[in-house]
Amino acid sequence: MRIGAEYAGTEALPAKRSKEVAGKRFRELGYAGGVSGNSGWDAESRHLPVPELVDEEDQTDGKAGAAKGVDSRSEAEKIYQAAVAGKPNPIGSMREAAKVPYGHLAKDGVIEYNGVVFVCDERTNSICLGDMTDEKNVLNIPLSGGGHLKVNRNSIGLLSKAAGMFSPEDLNLIMRAIAEDTKIQSVKKEIEDEEAGVGNQLRGDGAAEAEKSHGEEGDI
Repeated sequence: MRIGAEYAGTEALPAKRSKEVAGKRFRELGYAGGVSGNSGWDAESRHLPVPELVDEEDQTDGKAGAAKGVDSRSEAEKIYQAAVAGKPNPIGSMREAAKVPYGHLAKDGVIEYNGVVFVCDERTNSICLGDMTDEKNVLNIPLSGGGHLKVNRNSIGLLSKAAGMFSPEDLNLIMRAIAEDTKIQSVKKEIEDEEAGVGNQLRGDGAAEAEKSHGEEGDI
């Protein structure tokens, strides 16, 4: 047993030396590192990128798609690349946008919320409350998300019942528009009243003058 162990030891030594000699020769030829088994390697090779294996069939399909102009990217990849490039979400553009404000609540062109009925007008991108026949009596309110809310002044009181339908930004816009319109209408009424008063006064003065003139003629 002892002799076998010594024999084994003597066999391992030449093999080790042969690897050292081979490594020395590789270094002399300008290669870093040494030899491991039947293949040479260096420290940097462990950090080199490993090429990905591509299935020939997938590669063929990709070329065919590119030739046909078909975008073979996944939806997640499209969204990521658009976000990196600062472009809008490409998937969002595929969804059909509502043609009027709060159009997602509409059914057959009508929005009914808490008993209040709004009629959708896609032509003007508006939702309408009340009679729209007389445009002079309609309040046109721009909304934060685009489009308008059109309200007949006689139907403004109904908006309080539908307040929960609107966003906080739109509620502020609506309340501000109503307050401003109320002030404008009040000023207009004052002006009309003053004009009417002046007209009445002029008519009164004219009638008095005519009556006075008629009396003077009778005296003559």
